[in-house]
Amino acid sequence: MINSKELSYKYDVSGEIHEHDFIYEFIKNHPGFPKAEDAIRHYFSNGNNSAEKLKAILSADLGININENRSFLEFASGYGCVTRHLLKKLPEFEFAASDIHPEANQFLEKISGCKTVQSHKVPEEYPTHTYDIVFALSFFSHMPRTTWSRWLQTLVNRLNINGFLIFTTHGLASHKMMNSPILEDDGFWFQNNSEQSDLETTDYGTTITSPLFVLNEIHKIKDCKIRLLKTEHWWTHQDLYAVQKISL
Repeated sequence: MINSKELSYKYDVSGEIHEHDFIYEFIKNHPGFPKAEDAIRHYFSNGNNSAEKLKAILSADLGININENRSFLEFASGYGCVTRHLLKKLPEFEFAASDIHPEANQFLEKISGCKTVQSHKVPEEYPTHTYDIVFALSFFSHMPRTTWSRWLQTLVNRLNINGFLIFTTHGLASHKMMNSPILEDDGFWFQNNSEQSDLETTDYGTTITSPLFVLNEIHKIKDCKIRLLKTEHWWTHQDLYAVQKISL
């Protein structure tokens, strides 16, 4: 367990990093961060920047009053790289975090006191509570074809009417960054590898989806509409989408 008091004070969040935090492990092993202290600082600054970015999207792009009480789910939250900052930046929201790893949920409850929801490998078995906003950062960038669209449908089903699902994908900029593997005809590509060694790579690997593929999948869901698309918006290469659930 790492505990950075300096960064805890700077960002006014818990300074603890769980020993199994896969995001921190990815940063720590990146050649751009040869020193542990550099990796720790990037972990916190990256989480803070993502929280700021989402706050701006909610307010400026989607016109949501972030000072009103709204139910919010951070889906696939991991060990709280972004979560701890979102809780500070969106204090009026009724917040829940959700991950497939039980120890990640337990850790988040410990360091932040937020509610957590245990995720499931089968989309249709995910708990049925609904929310005004669901946020899934870099989740669809890992789903295989067998569950990609099912998770999209499941998360739309977890929205209240007029609620928003906000998510990111590996798009065409990511495709170029990954040496341009050959996409299938509909704009989908999946490879059995990821930074999470404890998950089956057939269930959680590396996925690229063209905007055309994503928009086609969104259009198949009758009770939602695309409200926002920003290519290369997250980390300069992931595409951002926001869909809204509508009343039929």
